[in-house]
Amino acid sequence: MYLLVLAIMCLVITITDFRYRTIHNSILIVLLLVQCFLSPTDIHITTFLLVLSMGLLIYALIWIGAGDIKYAAILSLTIPLNLLPWAYVITGFVGGIIAVIYWLSQKLLSNSYHSQEGIPYGVAISVGFYLVIFTQSALHI
Repeated sequence: MYLLVLAIMCLVITITDFRYRTIHNSILIVLLLVQCFLSPTDIHITTFLLVLSMGLLIYALIWIGAGDIKYAAILSLTIPLNLLPWAYVITGFVGGIIAVIYWLSQKLLSNSYHSQEGIPYGVAISVGFYLVIFTQSALHI
């Protein structure tokens, strides 16, 4: 049940971030409740605080939006510290693919297409963090 609800929420956030380049706080609050009360695994406050603090540093450098940071931090609540690097590696890989696609589309369609600014990194966060949560949570079901 948890993985299905989480997948649906990640999909909603992905679509919203892709279309509007924003992740609404209201959906993040619902996601926080799902993470805290439906997850079959323990809550990892250390991982959450690490992701949040690292994210705030990255936000200060204007490399990523605040919604992306909150999203990753909430998802990290159910990821043990030793699996966090995998979430970042997968997220970075998917984000890199998305960045290349956006760059190519800008080069090919630069005169006839005006796109929104920025890359919807919530898409990469959804894939990277969900895959780690899925593989870890599947062991507890």
